[in-house]
Amino acid sequence: MPEINLQSPLLPSYEEPEEPEKSIKPAIIVAIASTWVATSLAAADSTITSTLSATIAHEFNSLALVSWLGTGYLIGLTATQPLSGKLSDIFGRRVSFCFATSMFTIGNLTCGFSHSQVTLIAARILTGIGGGGCISISTFICSDNIPLNRRGLWQGIGALVYTSGMGLGAVIGGLVNDHLGWRWAFIGIAPISLIATLGAATFVPSHHEKGKKLGEMSSRVDFAGSVTLVSSLVLLMLGLNHEGPRIETPLFLTAIPLGLVLLVAFLYIEYKWAKEPIIPLSLFRRRTVVATCLTAWFMSMAFFALSFYVPLYLQMLGYSTSETGLRLLPDSIGAGVGSFIVGLIIRITGKYGVFRYIMPLLLVIAALGFALISTRTYWILPEIYLLCKGFGMGGALTMLILALLHAVPHEKHATATSAYYAFRSTGSTLGLSVVSAIFNRQIQHASMGKGATCTEEDACYLDALHDAFRLALGFACVGFISALFVGNYTTKAHEENSEESH
Repeated sequence: MPEINLQSPLLPSYEEPEEPEKSIKPAIIVAIASTWVATSLAAADSTITSTLSATIAHEFNSLALVSWLGTGYLIGLTATQPLSGKLSDIFGRRVSFCFATSMFTIGNLTCGFSHSQVTLIAARILTGIGGGGCISISTFICSDNIPLNRRGLWQGIGALVYTSGMGLGAVIGGLVNDHLGWRWAFIGIAPISLIATLGAATFVPSHHEKGKKLGEMSSRVDFAGSVTLVSSLVLLMLGLNHEGPRIETPLFLTAIPLGLVLLVAFLYIEYKWAKEPIIPLSLFRRRTVVATCLTAWFMSMAFFALSFYVPLYLQMLGYSTSETGLRLLPDSIGAGVGSFIVGLIIRITGKYGVFRYIMPLLLVIAALGFALISTRTYWILPEIYLLCKGFGMGGALTMLILALLHAVPHEKHATATSAYYAFRSTGSTLGLSVVSAIFNRQIQHASMGKGATCTEEDACYLDALHDAFRLALGFACVGFISALFVGNYTTKAHEENSEESH
């Protein structure tokens, strides 16, 4: 696999020479714009789902479906993103991207026409496979075709498009649900995704490794690691998100141990067997790598738990889905602004040490605010908490990736970044599932105690939300503690190839 340039545009180049100025062909501009359309839809898909999850769960009469709508997508994304680089090298960027957008289109159409929980969950996994491929392969396409000295601007625009998709997804999803029904929020994505597929098929160059046999290149892909990782996650999700008031069910007692066994098998494959593992365990000899990945893991747990349960709180207060989408806007705005401001300051100063504390702390403040919230809380406070949540997570992701790139040699940037994204996606999946399991158990126990279903009008519903938010607060606090161990590098120190002194 040719080395993919993962150097952040916020860091000056210390390895690669400055590329000569050259014009970008109009066809390349159209190609990249087509990929941005797909990535904005993939971003919008997650916020559409978080806004509509309560509505969909009510229709299917299953609170556990709230978790599966999110974790299904994240499981598909977890399976795809670590492999997309090598697979797109083998089969070509154009073919791989078109395959991903096709899966994304089919998955959303299936969501819109689903009439059973099993079909809907399977469709969410398929959508996640496509969405994960769209997000990662679009980055490769931009890197392949944009000169290094312009890549920072183009990646910045791409990040803005992605963030805009997240912000508009919640609003558009709510509006469509109120006027046409939730199914049309998914069906409406399909034709736009199809247009992006046609644009990519027409204009994206087919970048792939030449002169090597398919079998030789395929042997470098860690299929065994991917299968065991995803299988373990699915089993853990099944065990945690089953229906019923009791945890000690045959499904729980079977799925959880099997999931843990497969997780151990995954670690063994990564350590002993895989030629190019998804998560190279040798990287974790460095303290900053461990701290960075753990911080991303726990912060992603807290972030996605809040992302799916704050809308339930807002709808409990009587807001419609469209009003809920509008009230969630500070989250997406904060993420975009936080990422941009942190990146700009680091670019100017070459330092990011203070952000190790501020960004995770903002997520802790947001989780604490929601853990203490009530039906009488003044309306502006949840908006402030959402702004803190988005700003903290957006800024942290920028800070963490730069810390990771500083901590490892340049030739290991690609593998370190793959490990980082794997931690983020698995943390999102497990965190949302665990919080959902706690929320569902509290609702079911409360329903048994009162002899009737605990609904949004009952105090027990807010109590269950408080338990979910408190668990998210715990994740955020552990993420903050992990961030304290991230190394404090500077651009100058990195250019001089200084090593960690801790």
